[in-house]
Amino acid sequence: MAKTENNLKVRVDMSRNRIYCTISGNISKTDLEKFFTDVRFGVADLKPGFSMVTDLTHCRIFHLAAVPTFRKIMHYIANQGLQEVIRVINPKNLAFKQILNLTSQIQSYSPMYVNTLEEAEDKLDAAVKRAGLRFQIINKSIEFKTDSISSEGQLVDISIGGCAIRTDETEISPGQMIQTQLSLANKKSETVDFDLDGNVCRLIDGGFAVAFSEIESSKRELLQECLVQETRLTTRS
Repeated sequence: MAKTENNLKVRVDMSRNRIYCTISGNISKTDLEKFFTDVRFGVADLKPGFSMVTDLTHCRIFHLAAVPTFRKIMHYIANQGLQEVIRVINPKNLAFKQILNLTSQIQSYSPMYVNTLEEAEDKLDAAVKRAGLRFQIINKSIEFKTDSISSEGQLVDISIGGCAIRTDETEISPGQMIQTQLSLANKKSETVDFDLDGNVCRLIDGGFAVAFSEIESSKRELLQECLVQETRLTTRS
C-alpha cells in the first residue's frame, strides 16, 4: 500500500483487477501530485479493463489549485484502459459538491456514485459493468436518423458501447434501428467523423439511449482514443 500526506492512499487488488483510492482531509495541489505518483505505480500493476473505487467520504475540501492535477489524474487513468469508476461519497460533504460542480463543467468520464464501500464492491462483484467507460462531452451535438426521422440532439454521455442523447424528438421508441453521426478530436487535435449504427435500447428523461452495433476493432480503438482525447479539452462555451 502506498501512502501520501493527508491520508491519501492507493491500494491495488491484482486478482480482481481493481485499484482502491482514499482521499481524505483538505486536499492541496502538492498532496494530489504525490497521490498521482502512487496512482501511476498502482495502475502499472493492473490489466486494461481495470476498475477504480475512490473513497471520498472523509474528503473535506479540494483547494482550487488542485483542480488541474485532479483533471490530469482523470485523463491519465482513462488512457490506461480504465473500464469502470465508482466513487464512494457523503452527499453532505463540501468536497462532493465541489467535484460534482467540476465534472458538470468539463469533459470527463462519468463515474457511478454510491454511499458505502460495500455498495461499490457489490456493484463490481455483480459484474454491473458497462460496455466501456462512459464519457461526458460538454455541448456536443450528435445527428441521428431512423427510417422515419432525421434530427439532431445533444450528447449526454458516450462509450464505445453506446450513448445517451437528449432531444425534443418524440418519434423515438425502444427497439428502433438508428444511425448516429458525430465528430471528435484525435490525439493530433484533428477532427474525426464517426458513423455509428445501433438500436434504441431505452428511453430516458428528455431523450433516449443507444446501444451501438458491433464495431470493428480498429474503429473501436480510434473511438476510445478520441473519447480520451476529448477529456483534455477545456470547457466548451
